[in-house]
Amino acid sequence: MKNTVSTFLITLFVLLASSAGLAQSENPFIGTWDIDMDESDFGSATPPQNMSRSYTDLGNGSYAYQVATVSQDGTLGLSSAIYSYSGQEYPIVSFDELPEPAMISYRRIGDATVEYTVRIGDEVSQIGSKFISPNYQRLTISIQSPNSDLENQILIFNRRR
Repeated sequence: MKNTVSTFLITLFVLLASSAGLAQSENPFIGTWDIDMDESDFGSATPPQNMSRSYTDLGNGSYAYQVATVSQDGTLGLSSAIYSYSGQEYPIVSFDELPEPAMISYRRIGDATVEYTVRIGDEVSQIGSKFISPNYQRLTISIQSPNSDLENQILIFNRRR
């Protein structure tokens, strides 16, 4: 009986570990990412002192992101949204004062690539893509701001260990 319980527990542990690994490989964005200031190109935008972002799997095809930014003057900026890859728009919660409500939509276009659109009011303020490197250790975000004079940005993040 003792061997049966031990075998069951070991099997359960292996199945759970395998499921966690499978979930990780299904969405390589899940985790916490820290900005690589030396590798990132902020275009004409002012680079922050620091930035990190986290992605969480909420189950049922829903995810959440949180972005924390420390600006050059030390001000903390936070934003977050719950979303899916359906293309549907979801509200962005932000500590920054925005003139109108902000919405974000995501579409998954490959195993390691997603596209997104941010809309403030009726205007598209940002379009971009996110790509995970083959070793799952680097996140590259390409950002365009079509209705502004801002230059394109390429932000590079490293997976937090």
